[in-house]
Amino acid sequence: MPEPFDPQASPIPLPPDVEAFLRTQPGIEPLAYRDGEFLVREGDAARDLFVLVDGALVVERAPLPPATAPVVVACLTSEEGLAIVGEMAHLGTQRRSASVRSSGFSRVLRLEPAHLDAILDACPALTRVICRQFSRRLRETLEALSAFQARFALDPARRMAQDGEVLYRAGEAAGGLHQLLAGAVRLEGPGGVRTVTPEHLPGGLLDLAPYLREGPRPDTAVVDGMAFLSCFAPGDRETVVRCFPREALLTLRPDRA
Repeated sequence: MPEPFDPQASPIPLPPDVEAFLRTQPGIEPLAYRDGEFLVREGDAARDLFVLVDGALVVERAPLPPATAPVVVACLTSEEGLAIVGEMAHLGTQRRSASVRSSGFSRVLRLEPAHLDAILDACPALTRVICRQFSRRLRETLEALSAFQARFALDPARRMAQDGEVLYRAGEAAGGLHQLLAGAVRLEGPGGVRTVTPEHLPGGLLDLAPYLREGPRPDTAVVDGMAFLSCFAPGDRETVVRCFPREALLTLRPDRA
């Protein structure tokens, strides 16, 4: 359990306006946490805010299976100046999105939700901290969104293929993937010869099974008339699965092996 401490005895002096703010605002608790003690637990409905005065805090989220170790989101230290945690649950009126624990011995100020309005009105130092953290969180969110979008971004090469052009031959390793966008392709293999158009193929994907399994192609593909194609590289396999999940699942079913 955390224990009270005297802010005047903290080895790191508080900014003058923060000290003045403490004197005028009842209900703020100066608390000392030992190593590993939790200030906040993910999923809790509590809406208190915490100002780190001295020490270090670790922000972490529960792991996604099969992982078992918590995912460390951020590390805050008093060497970087004052830091506030817990404000997102208050401003967003939502449950805690992460846990916060003390790393080593740390001193914090625990504030009630009502103190946030008072901070914005009368405490420039803490207001600057809040603005700085929101700016950082916005930047991190945008970076995370960009990285997430990149995982789903496909930028295949597109080309027009002429009548009689061989796209690939039976027995060749499937290094790339062909998506038939328009036109027709003749597939010649042990089962005979058949002509396919985009309507005959899941997602218009000609050779999805050997591409995903990195195996040999069962047919020789020859352009019949003219065809417009998208061509995906071997390194696009993961993104192809994300963009064509239904087609990938159907293709990789055990009875399709």
